[in-house]
Amino acid sequence: MNKKQQDILEEAHKLFIEKGYLDTSIQDILERSSISKGTFYKYFSSKSELLLSLLSTLQESMIVKREKLADEHTDSDCHMFEKQMIFMMHFIAENNISKIIETTLVLNERKIFRYIEELKISTLNWIYKRFQQIFPKGNYPQLFDGAVLFDGMLNNVLRTNKMLNTSLTIEHAVRYCMEHIKGMMEKEIGNKDPLFDEKVIASLFEERKDEHSSTEFIRVTAALKRFVKNNVADETKQKECLEFITFIYDEVLQDNASPRKFIINSSLSSLEQIEPVTGSDEMEEYKRVLTKFIRNS
Repeated sequence: MNKKQQDILEEAHKLFIEKGYLDTSIQDILERSSISKGTFYKYFSSKSELLLSLLSTLQESMIVKREKLADEHTDSDCHMFEKQMIFMMHFIAENNISKIIETTLVLNERKIFRYIEELKISTLNWIYKRFQQIFPKGNYPQLFDGAVLFDGMLNNVLRTNKMLNTSLTIEHAVRYCMEHIKGMMEKEIGNKDPLFDEKVIASLFEERKDEHSSTEFIRVTAALKRFVKNNVADETKQKECLEFITFIYDEVLQDNASPRKFIINSSLSSLEQIEPVTGSDEMEEYKRVLTKFIRNS
């Protein structure tokens, strides 16, 4: 995305916050961005396409910062998850994402509705994967149930807090909900059959991954970096691994050209040969997502 597109999105974002998506016209965006109608349509086919681009840009920015947060701290998985959730909730609030989305719900625009649903599923999938890292493996069949309950509980707590205009903070809400989920996982959920079948869950997420291939790639890149930092003891090898990962990341997500597959494959091959990266779950998932992303680019 070039600077002109970014500028248009930034100005449109401000307008959507000020006036709401419905009451913002393309003419408003033209005037605020100081561009012609021709320039607008060079980058976006409609106002709804601009909104989708804005939501996608915000989502990717949030994921990059969320995963970077995990790279910068050495807290336990549970405390780091809470910090990541707190960051996400603040990011959503500061960018008025919920308010913008709410104003689109009266529209009969299938692409917008579908994208919003995909954002929800993407977040739920991330919570589910983080729970796999936080809770004992014996609870795996119930982890998706726990992710659904946590997501629903937190969103309803924050929605009720807003409605009642109380002084409850996002930090308190996240930690309160997580404490309840930990209790459920340890005492209640673990002794019951799961509500949702694990095979159906895996199938659902597999079908949806192409919708957010770039955010999925960002996620697995951050996960592989964490694995390298925690498991590659040799500092020279660790640095080498991280350089390969960073190079592939920059090459894949560059704005102005298609990824150079032969260079990426060469770097990937070198990365795979470094122990204990070779054959690790993180590396296998990284390769799968990277391969799919490059194929779809």
